[in-house]
Amino acid sequence: MERLNIGINPGRLLEPQTTVGVSGVETTFAPGSPPVTTLAEIKYVRGVDVIKSGQVVSQTYLTVTIRYNPAFTAGKRIQKYDGKQYIIQAVENVREMNAYMVLTCLGLGLNN
Repeated sequence: MERLNIGINPGRLLEPQTTVGVSGVETTFAPGSPPVTTLAEIKYVRGVDVIKSGQVVSQTYLTVTIRYNPAFTAGKRIQKYDGKQYIIQAVENVREMNAYMVLTCLGLGLNN
């Protein structure tokens, strides 16, 4: 298992924003207002290649440990300092103490 300590490089919380255009409803992800940044510890759990619609897609699973912040919820995305984005799938408030939390995240495509 690879372990990466982000240290001084912050992650960034991206919130979904929907817009209605000519082609219908489009969801994009952008930093909230004000943007949320935090120090994080990232542990890579595993990576797999799956076939979707006839194309091979890489999926990376990881856990991100941060100080407690209720802004981080399932369905939002986080962005690492290098621009890679990950979907937050689950949030664990460790021991329900509001001290720190563990985010289970999924990265798709070029996030390897």
